[in-house]
Amino acid sequence: MMFTTRFLKVFLLLCLVYPITAQTVVWNVQGIPEKLKEKAHAVIRTDENVLLVKNEGFLTRKKHTVITILDEEGLKYGHLYIDYNKLSKVTDLEGVLYDAAGNKLRKLKKEEINDIGNVSETNLFDDYRYKSVQFNYANFPFTVEYSYEVSDKRMAYYESWFPGDNSDDVAVQASSLQIEMPASMQLRYKELNGVASVEKAQNGANTVYKWKVSNLPIKAHEPYAPAWSERGPGVWTAPATFEMDGYKGDFSTWQKVGEFDNLLNKGRETLPPRVVNEIQTLVKGETTQEAKVKKVYEYLQQHTRYISIQLGIGGLQPFEASLVAEKGYGDCKALSFFTKAMLKTIGIESHYASIKAGEATADILTDFPAQQFNHVILCVPMPKDTIWLECTSQTNPFGYLSNFTANRHTLLATPSGGVLVKTPALSAKDNQVSRKVKMELGADGSAKAKIDAHFKGIFYDDMIGLIHENNQEKTTTSLLKNFYLGNAQLSKIALQENRDKIPSVQVAFDADLKKLTSPSGSRLFVTPDIFFKEDGVPSSGSEPRTMDVELFNNISYNDEIEIQLPTYQAVEALPTDVSFTSKFGTFQVKYQLQGNKLLLTRKFTRNNGKYKANDFAELIDFYKKISKADRAQMVLKL
Repeated sequence: MMFTTRFLKVFLLLCLVYPITAQTVVWNVQGIPEKLKEKAHAVIRTDENVLLVKNEGFLTRKKHTVITILDEEGLKYGHLYIDYNKLSKVTDLEGVLYDAAGNKLRKLKKEEINDIGNVSETNLFDDYRYKSVQFNYANFPFTVEYSYEVSDKRMAYYESWFPGDNSDDVAVQASSLQIEMPASMQLRYKELNGVASVEKAQNGANTVYKWKVSNLPIKAHEPYAPAWSERGPGVWTAPATFEMDGYKGDFSTWQKVGEFDNLLNKGRETLPPRVVNEIQTLVKGETTQEAKVKKVYEYLQQHTRYISIQLGIGGLQPFEASLVAEKGYGDCKALSFFTKAMLKTIGIESHYASIKAGEATADILTDFPAQQFNHVILCVPMPKDTIWLECTSQTNPFGYLSNFTANRHTLLATPSGGVLVKTPALSAKDNQVSRKVKMELGADGSAKAKIDAHFKGIFYDDMIGLIHENNQEKTTTSLLKNFYLGNAQLSKIALQENRDKIPSVQVAFDADLKKLTSPSGSRLFVTPDIFFKEDGVPSSGSEPRTMDVELFNNISYNDEIEIQLPTYQAVEALPTDVSFTSKFGTFQVKYQLQGNKLLLTRKFTRNNGKYKANDFAELIDFYKKISKADRAQMVLKL
């Protein structure tokens, strides 16, 4: 058999990418630079990722990775997961196990390859499956090597490559991304955070793009650090034009990305006459658009439930609205699209809105049109405002976006294509805790307190689960922790939800503190601010700060305490008022003595935002001042 010149070039290229390790490389642990082993639980010796794009409708993904596991905590990095579905197929999966000296112990056994379906309580229908691979071995240190191929038609997705993404656990000795595709096709890419520029070469009629990094030691954990994708070297890649399951797409602009969403959704809005009649009857007596939208949203919550359904074109296409109406369930795409269809029957326009959701999750790259999203909500434009609907929740108040989707960019699939807009941010007033305490302090250091508190915005998100779960033991544990009450006895606990535009949970209870403080001779030392103390002072660490600081949420606290003091001879010490302002926020606490009553008012506001690494010392100082003020004591002579 004769080798053609093109075949020989491809063969040599693949030999370079996937070395025959048993013959050419010994994975001795001694070959790891000492700086990479420092505080690491595992070291990625090499991680080679290759995309061979044949045309707009087909590509092959190849991966070759070698990982040295240094200790038990590093075992998770020896566990390989490969996802696939009806548009992709895993082939040529192999693995080799090596001892510390790099000697080959054995190959991967068939029984060590598990094929797992992605079905669970919330994932009812899913054509995604996973190959799960792991050697049953734990004689540290040792090395595992994996290589596999995936034949893939999921062409809306290329690669996002961020070596060192788990940098506080695992070091990277070498990693690379290589994409080879016909020169007639355009590769779109964005290089981030100082990664070395692409190396380009020609391979016959193909263009080869390659990025690589080496010797990335672990990064010590730093509080309030941005996501790795915002600070670690990496590359986002995406197609310009593509075809996926018979649908042609173009991701060259956000408008085109939205047009692709419209294409996937086309012809799927039809509802059964029964549902159309129910919706039109439901809103008949309402006089405003907002009231009609609210009725439809409440209908959605009462008649459907969320189930993750990863079927169809790569999990990108919603079920038909008629199917959701029939079955009563759907995923975020299907439920949002179903709501859009219901609103359309009463003449209200809305937009399918793709978003990257998650608490404390980095926003999308707004200057790089691509499929960067993991969730769908619904946008309903109004003459004076916009209504945003989280359609997967059966309990969310109407129009409320939690910090799961607030303050980030979303792509609206409008009739004219994609439009990038930002969801509303929650202000410090929205994310607020207001607490009022009335307390009687005994001369023996015991105390009885009545507490009334309101938790709004993101604090509502934390507390509302207590109402839904209705678990007395869990509620008591949560309140003891939230109010720093130790082993106090709680009674008359009452929780109530307020479903305003910015919702809140009101919490009221009595607390019996057998030992709030202890007398010392004839004196009683009391910390008035015990219920609200700030104990979240970030650690400065032993090394200089290297990463920027990111505070995700605006938050505020408004607190009042009224303490009925025991009979005393004199107040020997009273905490002084404290007030200060920083770029991170403001803090104020005031004390007022009125006969046998001490009145305390405390206000604390923290701003969100991104700050430079050298601002971290100021943030620590800001929190230390608050913590010191919260620990201030008064001294009573009894």
